[in-house]
Amino acid sequence: MTLNPVDRSLLRLLLYYILLVVGTMVVGRYVPAVRQAVSLEGPPLGMTSRELRKTLEEGAGATGEGAAPRPTPAAATALAMIGALALVIPVARVYMLTKQRVGYDPSVVQTVILLPLAVAGIVAVVQNSLALAFSLAGLAAAVRFRNTLKDTKDAVYIFVAMGVGLAAGVQALALGFVMSVIYNVAVVTLWALNVGDTYPGEPRPSFTGEFPIATAVPAIHDVLLVEADPAAQPLVERMLERLTKSWRLIEQVSGKDGRMTLTYELRLKKKTTRAALIDAIAREAAPQVATATFRAQPATG
Repeated sequence: MTLNPVDRSLLRLLLYYILLVVGTMVVGRYVPAVRQAVSLEGPPLGMTSRELRKTLEEGAGATGEGAAPRPTPAAATALAMIGALALVIPVARVYMLTKQRVGYDPSVVQTVILLPLAVAGIVAVVQNSLALAFSLAGLAAAVRFRNTLKDTKDAVYIFVAMGVGLAAGVQALALGFVMSVIYNVAVVTLWALNVGDTYPGEPRPSFTGEFPIATAVPAIHDVLLVEADPAAQPLVERMLERLTKSWRLIEQVSGKDGRMTLTYELRLKKKTTRAALIDAIAREAAPQVATATFRAQPATG
């Protein structure tokens, strides 16, 4: 049995999480710094400066056998940044997977991956230091970032990336893991069930019933050549949306008399024939369309 690409991507995502947990447990048995970084306890809340000073002094004076050796600041920062990277890669992958059709924003992908590293490193530096925290606030106030997201839902990925970075920076990677897993499960569920018609036209897992399991027979792509006026292009593409499984414009060449030749690569639906598609284009776009012909070619991918 061959899985379709969407199911394979989800299976790889699940295997990634499993290997991440197993690998962390194995390494944590021999590396105390990893055990300290993977903690379900968050940062202490409401601690006064006197309590913080006392805690630091007691920690510095604990030299008995029962006291676990604490990693150096550089090692703790490195573990925090590596852990943030490992936890945020699945989030970026889910973002790319759920936006295959409409196209994802590469800058959002890079931001989702790199932002947690920066946040984790900064939090590890300023942790337990009010002076550094105020210095960071002053520096951040002097820097302005301007960016407009194509989709307002992309902002949620940025917030999740910041949350994972904060969890990693305070040595609570387990909390970041929980955040990453639950968020990805929620996004994949909404995407698979298309709750609220949030992801129109996107390819989904086969368990939704929209895409059957792929067979071993390679798919055949057709090439449609349309010679038409520029005004006919949206009409032609409306027919392609309705009568094909998938399509893309691969070439657009201007010709004589103001007409242009549009070359589309497409896959017809099972109940749609080439003649039916050409007739539909002729009815919808006439008299702007001069000719519409097919040239079949096997898929290369």
